[in-house]
Amino acid sequence: MGWIDRIGAAFVGLIRYLAYLVWLFYLSIKVVWTDRDLGHRDVVRQVLLQIYFTGVQASGPVIVLGLAVGAFAIVEGVGGIGSLSGAESLGKMVTVVVLREVAPILTGGVVIVRSITAISAELGVMQVQRQIEALEVMGISPIRHLITPRIFGGLLSVFVLNVLFSAVALIGGFLLGRLLVSIPADLFFRSVVSAVEPVDLISILLKLIIGGLGVFLIACYHGMSVGRSPAEVPIAVSKAALNALVFLVMFNALVSFATVFHFELVELVTGVF
Repeated sequence: MGWIDRIGAAFVGLIRYLAYLVWLFYLSIKVVWTDRDLGHRDVVRQVLLQIYFTGVQASGPVIVLGLAVGAFAIVEGVGGIGSLSGAESLGKMVTVVVLREVAPILTGGVVIVRSITAISAELGVMQVQRQIEALEVMGISPIRHLITPRIFGGLLSVFVLNVLFSAVALIGGFLLGRLLVSIPADLFFRSVVSAVEPVDLISILLKLIIGGLGVFLIACYHGMSVGRSPAEVPIAVSKAALNALVFLVMFNALVSFATVFHFELVELVTGVF
């Protein structure tokens, strides 16, 4: 029965871990309201700094990845379609692959590599050097000063990076497609717009909002969990990066599965009636 105990312990540990993340998110929102009399100038400044680090500085790699993904999608699509008559199907394929699936994963991966590791390391070092304890002694809330700006600044950055990635991938893919086959611009972009359904927008928003909040909450949690030993900092960084990546992939897969199931259910109901 030992394996049952191990599975049960792992499940309980997962539930407790998720509860800590939800509680941290609740505190990060609550402190904005409870400390509203202190003003929000410092919080806004910290949010803007996080946007600059996570969003602006990561725009270069995201643009390169967007061009590469758009080119790959067009090349693969042209190889499968190979004619002007398939331009509409090509636009739909690029839309589904880039907007709904690839963009949230790759932009999230860039954020994990650059920001999640940096945030967990920064907070971990502050814990070791007792800077967070010093903030508490001075009456400054560490949640308000450190956690809230990183979570919401990071979430805004994820959204902006995803829009940038998708735009670059679609435009770059189209320009490459014009070199390979004669694709009319109006037909291509009309097929792109028509391929996006309301359920796709809901899927994308869920991946960006929940996925973005999740990875930054994970980074803050592991950074704040560091004790007094400097050796705990790299361990916290590796755990934060790995857990953020697993969460991002699993959540995106779950949302994608629900989206596909929705389309199949709609087709089934339409076929019956």
